[in-house]
Amino acid sequence: MKTSIVLIILILIAASSHKTFSQESVKDSLLKARNLIMQGQKEEANTILEKIMKSRPDNKQAVQFWLMGNMKRIPEGEMYALKQLDSLLVLYPKNTGIIFFKSFINAEHGKNEEALEGFNTLIELQPDSSLNYIGKGQVLSAMQKHDEAFAAFDKATVLAKLNRFNEALVAANKAIELAPDYPGNIYNRACIYCLMGDKTKALADLKTAVDKMPQLKQHATEDEDFKSLWEDEDFKELTRE
Repeated sequence: MKTSIVLIILILIAASSHKTFSQESVKDSLLKARNLIMQGQKEEANTILEKIMKSRPDNKQAVQFWLMGNMKRIPEGEMYALKQLDSLLVLYPKNTGIIFFKSFINAEHGKNEEALEGFNTLIELQPDSSLNYIGKGQVLSAMQKHDEAFAAFDKATVLAKLNRFNEALVAANKAIELAPDYPGNIYNRACIYCLMGDKTKALADLKTAVDKMPQLKQHATEDEDFKSLWEDEDFKELTRE
């Protein structure tokens, strides 16, 4: 569970611009806040970070840095962090960064019902974000609700294919892990690799998929995801009836 959730953290994408902060000024402010935290000037850092939280409610880095500066190194540290996040949510109830990290910490410590509630809230606020469905799928997987988890990862793959290829791979790989013998999952990953321009991996996955389900050959020849390979001889050979 932990490895997959950390992977989600690594692929977070910054939020869109807001009139209070330009993209560059947000980066500069985050850097300044991080430096203040390292210097032990927590209150000054908090002022900057909370200003970003207010104006850029989808910026997860501001919340991450805030936690770095305010977490206590105690045995009940995660419980303290959750209380801190609850306090922030009173001030910024629709800040998706806060909700995400609260869900993340709950998931890390086995509080799956609370984590699932958080990811469902995120999906309501950000229905087009594949990351939220990846998080939901992780929690459902931990709860042994594999059919629901599969549906969440499938939704994440569909959304992430809209040019967020790293997120799409996370979702596709997890779906394959949950149902390794289902050719549709392998076919979906082949589509992602093709859209990324990785012919070798795309054809390798496509071969595995069509070996399991030959009718996918015809589907691939009409699937726009494989358009860049339609005239490729290796692709033609693989999809020949």
